[in-house]
Amino acid sequence: MTELTAKGLSFGYAKTPLFSDIDFQLHSGQIHCILGPNGVGKSTLLNCLAGVYRPTSGAVMLDDQPLAKVTPAARARKIAYVPQMSSERTPVSFSLRDYVLLGRAPYLGLLAAPSQRDIAQADKLLQRFGLAARAENSYSAVSGGQQQLASIVRALLQEPALIIFDEPTSALDVANQVRVLQLIRQLAHDGYGIVLTTHDPNQALLLNDQVSTLAQDGQWHSGAAANILTSENLSQVYQLPLQVIELPNNHQKTCIVDQAAFRSLQGD
Repeated sequence: MTELTAKGLSFGYAKTPLFSDIDFQLHSGQIHCILGPNGVGKSTLLNCLAGVYRPTSGAVMLDDQPLAKVTPAARARKIAYVPQMSSERTPVSFSLRDYVLLGRAPYLGLLAAPSQRDIAQADKLLQRFGLAARAENSYSAVSGGQQQLASIVRALLQEPALIIFDEPTSALDVANQVRVLQLIRQLAHDGYGIVLTTHDPNQALLLNDQVSTLAQDGQWHSGAAANILTSENLSQVYQLPLQVIELPNNHQKTCIVDQAAFRSLQGD
């Protein structure tokens, strides 16, 4: 089992702290969903957990080793990072197939090319995600949603133990959002550890595993979804009257805005 932990993690720019004293834990087979409003540092936190940024204080451990002391190649064989998609077109000239094959880089020598097995596995995953017809297209020429799916394929080709997703559904339509969430559940079932950020409490409710919330005032709370995803907690995090209700037909929980309370706040 692979484990990623953080203790007392803090990060800031100059004298301005973004977040502080965060404890975090993720292990193989677990989903950890991080919720919070814009600008609180969720993406920065993921970059610290992935080893992209060095925290201003605290430590990130990969199994029994400080993450900062793990070589980039060894880290890439354990952790895959899928960043948030930009709204701008990405200037990458690779074909879609060659782009996803970059996921095999941690296993190749400096001048080595992907094997036929690597290419076959890439094509299999491109087919699974509905991208096979675009395999020869330039990565920069496909849609933002297709780029995001390709980034997920690239991560899977790394064969990591843990995958870090920064808002993996942000550029996707509803159907592909559902596909990605189903994939995340399947990946956890297959033994991957998954951490993701999202703005949508309903995604965390659907995944129904470990949840952390990061509020505007820096408050950090972690625990099981049932304990963290309550009307009171979510209303405090988003500074909005929210209700978590159970749908009568299937007993699934969903988060909605309390319209009466919202109108009252607006003075209507």
